[in-house]
Amino acid sequence: MKKIILFLSVSLFALSLVAQTNFRDITYKEALAAAKAEKKLVFIDFYTSWCGPCKMMMKNIFPLKEVGNYLNSKFVCIKIDAEKGEGPELAKRYQVKAYPTFVAINPAEEILMTKVGGSGSGSGFIGSIDRLIDPDKTPERMKQRYESGERTADLISAYAGLKMEEVYKNRQPDMTKKDEAFKMVQDYFDGLKDKERLAEENLFIYTSYTESSADAIARYMIANRDKFAPAIKNNISDRIKELYKMDVLNYLTARVPFNQQQYDIVKKGVMDLGLNKDDYYTTAFRFIESYGAGGMDAFMTLCEKEYDQLNDDYKSSLMYSFANVFANANETVKKRAAKFIRHSFLDMDATMIMFVAQQLMQLEGKGH
Repeated sequence: MKKIILFLSVSLFALSLVAQTNFRDITYKEALAAAKAEKKLVFIDFYTSWCGPCKMMMKNIFPLKEVGNYLNSKFVCIKIDAEKGEGPELAKRYQVKAYPTFVAINPAEEILMTKVGGSGSGSGFIGSIDRLIDPDKTPERMKQRYESGERTADLISAYAGLKMEEVYKNRQPDMTKKDEAFKMVQDYFDGLKDKERLAEENLFIYTSYTESSADAIARYMIANRDKFAPAIKNNISDRIKELYKMDVLNYLTARVPFNQQQYDIVKKGVMDLGLNKDDYYTTAFRFIESYGAGGMDAFMTLCEKEYDQLNDDYKSSLMYSFANVFANANETVKKRAAKFIRHSFLDMDATMIMFVAQQLMQLEGKGH
């Protein structure tokens, strides 16, 4: 029995390694030799020990199966500390000035791509790299392909992804680019047959271009969740959970106006899909319904009594949104809200205190 358990443990560990980015413990020169032998490129992650975004990438992005599958199939991947060993010389050679910086080269050491900064999603990270290393995915070439009538999953995913990157390219977000990307994907989706909509190649539609469980595409995804290709069923299930989590959060933090009919649909979806088995949403529902009733004095009393019963994600999100939630409350309630924040400071870390302090200033009329 012990041997069986050990075998299963080793097998599961091996599977976990397959499902993540394989950063090899080899030198730069060894990586070049390996890439030449394996007919691959070299992917270099330049990082430092103190870089927060670098740690975020290692924790949240590189362990993702989709990221590992993509990078491992095309690259020999290595990590280089820009401040140690061969790192300083290589960082200088490749003109690394910020962290993380990702560089792709061929075995002849020709630069194919330089990408500065991380990404908040695996699909976004993969897409940005793919566009940079593929000459058929330059902005000019993709525009030409699209205008010629090509409508493949590969092109739509890449072209819409480029437009989404352009939204935040400058200091002032260009939301017209987002509208263009979403319209492009919607038009593509509308032209697909059911079998195509459920195919693995079109997973990007659901993971990157749905924002609420009420979206038309999201409603299709939810209604057909058991019909998707087996390889992506878990991704679809995770996305549905994320959408409902965001919907509830938006009501809890007053990011969207309370609408009883729409809220009831969201709550019913959570319950019908079995997403509240562990009471993850139970307290949040009480808060939202109290807020929706319109009595801010009663809502503040609920905060004082049951705030600690919210799950950790929703506790911090609500605290970050206090000024918005109590924006239309009378001065007496605002003072109670400010007092509540001050009493909560002892349980916060330094980063949270900095952001919550801004909420306090707004509540007390000092943030304007």
